[in-house]
Amino acid sequence: MNPTRYPRGVARLLARAAVAAAGLLLAAGVARGQTAQPASGPALIPYADPAFGFELQVPSGWRYDRTRFQQFEGSIGLLRGNSPNGQRGLQIVVFRSFQMKPFEEWIVDFGKAVAEKTQAPKIDWETIRLPPRAGAVLSYTTKFGGTAMRNHSLCLPFDPNTVWILTYNGTVLGAGDEERLRGEFNQLVATVRVHYDAELAERMAPAFDRGRELLARVRNQSRDIRPDEEVRTCELFISGQPVGYLERRVTREEYVFSAPGAARRAAKEGLCVREWTWWFSTDGTVRVSRLFAFTSLDFRSEMIEYEQLQASPGSGPPVTKMDQVVREDDVLFSSYTTSLDPELPPPGKPLSVGPVYLDLAWTRVLPGLLLSLDPDRYAFAVYNTETRALLMHSVQRVGEREVPGYKGRAFAFEVHDGFVQKPSTLIVDERGNLLRFDAGDVVLQYTPRDTIERKYGAQRDAARARLGLRGP
Repeated sequence: MNPTRYPRGVARLLARAAVAAAGLLLAAGVARGQTAQPASGPALIPYADPAFGFELQVPSGWRYDRTRFQQFEGSIGLLRGNSPNGQRGLQIVVFRSFQMKPFEEWIVDFGKAVAEKTQAPKIDWETIRLPPRAGAVLSYTTKFGGTAMRNHSLCLPFDPNTVWILTYNGTVLGAGDEERLRGEFNQLVATVRVHYDAELAERMAPAFDRGRELLARVRNQSRDIRPDEEVRTCELFISGQPVGYLERRVTREEYVFSAPGAARRAAKEGLCVREWTWWFSTDGTVRVSRLFAFTSLDFRSEMIEYEQLQASPGSGPPVTKMDQVVREDDVLFSSYTTSLDPELPPPGKPLSVGPVYLDLAWTRVLPGLLLSLDPDRYAFAVYNTETRALLMHSVQRVGEREVPGYKGRAFAFEVHDGFVQKPSTLIVDERGNLLRFDAGDVVLQYTPRDTIERKYGAQRDAARARLGLRGP
């Protein structure tokens, strides 16, 4: 460790960003793995961001906001949260610039820039290795009135143009608080895993070229593509245990954009996907997600609604979250709301989707389109409803597979979403319909509807009444 003293100043801006109440999102989601309980410090839960290729454990029971925010010029905010008592906070941001200095110079400039906007007596700097990367930890203390705030920032270069920063901070009220805070920070750092691959985009260039060519063909032939519009169900398994099911229907229909009674009617024909996922926990908690995705046949307009509801045992109101997306041509706008925090920050800036963007609805029929093509890898940019960001989505047919209980031909695809360590396996029938999806701890297995009804019908109907949902 090599402490370095910078000019006076350094912490209020980061501390305010990390500790001030932001929005609220349960970081667990469909968490892979169980809640961890370290020897000291808070219990931890998994958090992953496939868009930027990292995962770590974060404190459970905190208030979290995953809406993209901008804390500093040139930065992208990925996650921010604070403890229930307001005495601990964290945030994760990424700095990205194609004219970025070497990391050794950049980190010095970053410390000085923060120092100019804050009032801390010094910044302690130390090197850290998270193989194969080497980074730095900046530590500093600031004060709000008479209360001291200690901050620790882990800074890691992901590539020559990208620096990732995890900041953890908390109030120092008595003897031993600084040591405890550093211990909690070290626990988080020990769980950081980086899957980001700076050379992946270059290696994927041929796959993106094939994806662009396929998009052009699909646009020209979209009016000839007609799904069978049947309702299909798949049982959901988490860590090998059956917990619920997915229901999906893909249709061709007209979507009306104009309001009822409008002087001029605006509507387009397109592909529409409706999905319901029901997850019943052994403790009585019910999680329900509803996806509606529409894409016009001219590929110029897209609408997405992704709603999540959770009801825990007891009489408390259910937790609701809603991500609403509108795209027109190249511009995509996302708006996120939750019952947990009605005062979320304003929606982030619109996204430019680019020339290889594949609409969410079309991802559901993509395997069927690829069955008649050579088994090459195809790559696209897609909108991800969990991270509310664009992800790289690549698909490659890898051969035929046997599926227990299914007697027809089945075809397997290797699927990569963003920067993940292990690809998922998707198996479809001869028409491209889902038979099995295996993403490690999360598995979907095609199951006839009558079997699903016998096993989960009563729980689903009770959950509908509990959540105030209408029946089919």
